[in-house]
Amino acid sequence: MTTKPSASSSLSAATPDDVAALCHLEVSYYPHDGYPAPLFYQAIHQWPDLLQVIKVKSAHQTSLAGYCLGAPGQNPQQLWLMSLLVDQSYRGMGLGKQLLQHWLNRVEQLGFSQLWLSVSPANTAAVKLYEQQGFVVHTTETDYLGAGEDRYLMLRNVKSKH
Repeated sequence: MTTKPSASSSLSAATPDDVAALCHLEVSYYPHDGYPAPLFYQAIHQWPDLLQVIKVKSAHQTSLAGYCLGAPGQNPQQLWLMSLLVDQSYRGMGLGKQLLQHWLNRVEQLGFSQLWLSVSPANTAAVKLYEQQGFVVHTTETDYLGAGEDRYLMLRNVKSKH
């Protein structure tokens, strides 16, 4: 999909009104094991700043184009990026990078200094995006999400602003 001159994007925390679109996006990529609506509702209530969405406004409508979801880790400084997903029709427009940068800025303002994620080594576009944002491969885990589901565990340490 190409953007029209009148198209623009906006970034914000997700709201309950976004849950149907979030679920639709999830099932389009993960028809058998995508995140269900209750998880999104819980995330909105438990970690409202950690579920951010990007919406694209065209002349006729506003569409949820992607989301970024984080969850606290085992210590107060640790945060996991659970999912970053951009709708196929909006890929190649820089929205994933824009969304990730927005999310990173937000979580760093919240005081998280150790940001983790897991990603398939085969997902080279995602690995490249994460590396461009300061993540490095910390380890490679075999069968991390089950048999044959290997993952890089990537880490981004945030420098203290003191």
